[in-house]
Amino acid sequence: MKVLIADDDADLTNALAMRCRQRGWTAIIVHEGFAALAAARAERPDVVCLDVEMPSGRGLAVSEMLQTDGDLCTIPMIILTGRKDSNTIRRCHELGLYYVLKCPDSWERIEPLLEEFAERLKQRQAAFLESL
Repeated sequence: MKVLIADDDADLTNALAMRCRQRGWTAIIVHEGFAALAAARAERPDVVCLDVEMPSGRGLAVSEMLQTDGDLCTIPMIILTGRKDSNTIRRCHELGLYYVLKCPDSWERIEPLLEEFAERLKQRQAAFLESL
């Protein structure tokens, strides 16, 4: 599974990428909103993890752009943010995004989601191979 991690906090992105790689997943790191959009188009990740506040593009705006792209609109997206205001949470739910609050145990909240996405991917691949 390929995970795109977009956050301007280099320590956080490196820690998340290390955890993903330990699980055997590929991690792609970017630190800006528009870089996340470009990386999603170039790399075709299986999951996107976005911060809300990043230079050159907010995570929610990037997620909206991805959702309107016919080739990328089915990619599950996790919003990992320190914002816990009701507007941010509501907007995530309206957009069908998975909201995770940044905190010391963020990985414990993200990992089950990534496991679920990896399992779905595995099932789709198996179904595709059976159809051949």
